[in-house]
Amino acid sequence: MEKYKVAVASSDGKTVDTHFGHAQSFLIFEVDEQTGAFEDVEERDVRAACNSQASCGGRIEEGDSMDLAAKALEDVDYVLVAKIGPHAIRALARYNITAYDIVLPIDEAINKINEFRLKIKARRNKNKEVLQNGKDS
Repeated sequence: MEKYKVAVASSDGKTVDTHFGHAQSFLIFEVDEQTGAFEDVEERDVRAACNSQASCGGRIEEGDSMDLAAKALEDVDYVLVAKIGPHAIRALARYNITAYDIVLPIDEAINKINEFRLKIKARRNKNKEVLQNGKDS
């Protein structure tokens, strides 16, 4: 049973509706890839990357504000936000996190991520079969 984590920026706990750089917390969900079932496992406070001390992605005393926000999410696989810029996408990518800007109810957004993962996995398995069958011929 493969599980993965999704961090969601939401102001109301129901909808993906917050800009990555403005998020002061993320809801962390654990998703069972096979069944698509998910549960809210924690709310994680982060230092908003865009704040009065630094423009989005600017330098602050502790370092790059975008990188610090990304590091706070380093154990998740996906981040769902209403809006995200290229600097934040690069910062998340350094931690192997894929970001999606999508404004939907949280359950619909997570379901879309899981559908995407299953399609990619099926495609990889099909390609692997083609390669194996081609070698056996």
